[in-house]
Amino acid sequence: MESKIFYAKNSDEAVEQLLKSTNADKESIQVTVKEKPNKGFFGLGARDGLFEISYELLEKKSELKEESTVVKNDKVESYDKKENEDLDNKELENKVNITTEDEMKIAKEFVEELLKNSDVEANVDVRLEDNLIKIHIQGDEASCLIGRRGDTLDAIQFLTGLALNKVNKHSHTRVFIDIENYRNKREESLKRYCYKAAREVARTKRTKKLDYMNPYERRIVHSALQNDRYVITYSEGNDPYRRVVIEYKR
Repeated sequence: MESKIFYAKNSDEAVEQLLKSTNADKESIQVTVKEKPNKGFFGLGARDGLFEISYELLEKKSELKEESTVVKNDKVESYDKKENEDLDNKELENKVNITTEDEMKIAKEFVEELLKNSDVEANVDVRLEDNLIKIHIQGDEASCLIGRRGDTLDAIQFLTGLALNKVNKHSHTRVFIDIENYRNKREESLKRYCYKAAREVARTKRTKKLDYMNPYERRIVHSALQNDRYVITYSEGNDPYRRVVIEYKR
């Protein structure tokens, strides 16, 4: 038996490459999956698999073949093939190894593809901080993807995280996306808003309910007022109609 290694999208494609390059006997071909192909997410992050193919050349097989062992060999080959398939299935579960660098590349490609489909020209910068992939989008045209109170930006961030989870369901990496420094500007705006509301509650001793906010924005408000001497905060309602309530500390 001889063997060769092929990179291909699937085992059929690998066998096709073998048959084009050698005079291999089709009946003798045995395929072992060394590395599982990855289809990626919407085509992003796709990678060919690694296949090892064992085979006999037609000329050699005709010389070595003996009639008395044909039936026995067929049974053994059938058993070996099933055994290899079982091993391959285990390899499919254990061989895929998505690195943090792979995840950063996938996230960047996903965002760039989204910008391309939206006909928006912008620069995409990707950095890693601990287990957080930070993606900063810079460009005047990109501002249209922020949306009302960052709703569209939040959706882009959610979908990018979903893309990573689709490729690697065991990933512990989170995604943070910002456009034209919107997150920092929004954070400062929220702090001014909640400080003003807190002063009003402290003065009037009347409870005040703030606008509906997403979890990220509510955390900013709670954090900003957690050490306030005169008020306490809590959330009420269900997303997306959940808000922060500022109450006088009695």
